[in-house]
Amino acid sequence: MNINGFNSKAAAIRHLRSKGHKFVGLLAAPESNPKLAKNGKLGVLSAPLHLAPFNLSGFQVCPQASEGCAAACLHTAGNPAYMAGKDASRKDKTRAYFKERNAFMAVLTFELFALRSKAKRKNMEPSARLNATSDLPWEVRTVTVDGLKINLMGLFSDIQFYDYSKVTKRALAYAAGDMPKNYHLTFSKTENNDGDCIKVLKAGGNVAVVCALDVYKNAVIDGRLPYPYDTHDAVDGDYTDYRPNDPVGVIVALKAKGDAKHDTSGFTLRA
Repeated sequence: MNINGFNSKAAAIRHLRSKGHKFVGLLAAPESNPKLAKNGKLGVLSAPLHLAPFNLSGFQVCPQASEGCAAACLHTAGNPAYMAGKDASRKDKTRAYFKERNAFMAVLTFELFALRSKAKRKNMEPSARLNATSDLPWEVRTVTVDGLKINLMGLFSDIQFYDYSKVTKRALAYAAGDMPKNYHLTFSKTENNDGDCIKVLKAGGNVAVVCALDVYKNAVIDGRLPYPYDTHDAVDGDYTDYRPNDPVGVIVALKAKGDAKHDTSGFTLRA
């Protein structure tokens, strides 16, 4: 199989190394992300792609991110001892995405084939979250397989893709049914987009809200959040990360993690 001119993942990696990119793979192991690992409770094997958020790499991957979002990003979650290496790797991958798109997409495609095979061996359903720390329009990305140009998600119609997004246009397009059938998108609240959140909810989309611990606990117990979201049902977004199973038109309550625990901009919802 030839993908974007490369006959194997190794060939694409060699090309990227010749251009100064040092990473050896793109998708993180499902078990490496504690939240995505919870999807295993549902029989789902989920692999994330972590890029460097915002413009940390010199390229913007979060076009509608707010200041509060930037300060509270999940990029900062995890063990601080590994932060420097994690940051460098994600910047390297992001630069490759923009500078060596064909090779990058070839690596990603070969890894998605491997994810699908791994899930089958484990008798699990495969899924991928490509915007684990970015907000890119993966729904329009294409690859050329044996000379035929094809939409990435169309190529993997048996893989469930899902993401969170702060791009209102993408969230409304999803709510209107204008996304690939195997792509699920959840809109995300910031400190300054409550109006867009309500608009998405009215359109039938879902909205993720990062909550202070007490607010999150209350949401899990009684299924409600404070104003202006008190008229919509809330679900526990931390039981698993697998958003495609959520009901339609709900608030997804997420417990604040990393720097979000200390946010006071309004990004993290407090009582």
